[in-house]
Amino acid sequence: MLNIAIIEDEQPALEKLLSQLGRVVQHKVLFTCDTVTGCLASSQLSKVDVIFVDINLPDASGMSLVATLKSSGFKGECIFSTAYSEFAVEAFTIGAADYLLKPYTDDRLSLALSRVNEKRNNKASELQEAEEQTLVSKVGDKVTLVKVSDICAIKLEHGQAIAYGTNASNPLDQSLDELMTLLPPHFLRIHRNCIANIKAVKHMDRWITGGYLIKFNQSEVQAISSRNGGRLLKDKLML
Repeated sequence: MLNIAIIEDEQPALEKLLSQLGRVVQHKVLFTCDTVTGCLASSQLSKVDVIFVDINLPDASGMSLVATLKSSGFKGECIFSTAYSEFAVEAFTIGAADYLLKPYTDDRLSLALSRVNEKRNNKASELQEAEEQTLVSKVGDKVTLVKVSDICAIKLEHGQAIAYGTNASNPLDQSLDELMTLLPPHFLRIHRNCIANIKAVKHMDRWITGGYLIKFNQSEVQAISSRNGGRLLKDKLML
């Protein structure tokens, strides 16, 4: 079942889409609204699998909404539903799953949703590959393969990157900049001296520097974010 949100300011168009969705897919509509502001303020955004967006909205362009969602770490797929054909190239450039020109048939809507499922399946495969990824740790003649999925944080200590996991810490040869090009998207640079696995975050407490003191699941290690790193972390976690 797909969790769906619809951003549409024309009631007839909204009602038609709701009717069509009922005929082509098992779904749950988490929310509908008619403005960009209303969408971004929704507490349900993090649960959305597919969001349908009109381009011509009262307070801003639907294009700007999708760009904002993508940049803030929104994990769902976006489908434009619009009467304007001229924005199609831009829509796909910013990562839309499909671009529906009104009026569209049930078959065309079904095709769009099949493309969503394809993208979701590809993401799942990429995530599984990322979780199985390993980094090499060398200490003298000893070589240890460190599973990326076991890492909660990587901290720069005395010029050396140290990967902290559930039961161990392992030195890495790469710089933090190099590691950021290797790690999956749920690893975030929260400080010039620290990378955090946002999936492993347990608690975030305000710190005196303006950032956050971060505690992780299944590990005693802690990390302190910069002020900007804290904002990035909150955006990624949609807090």
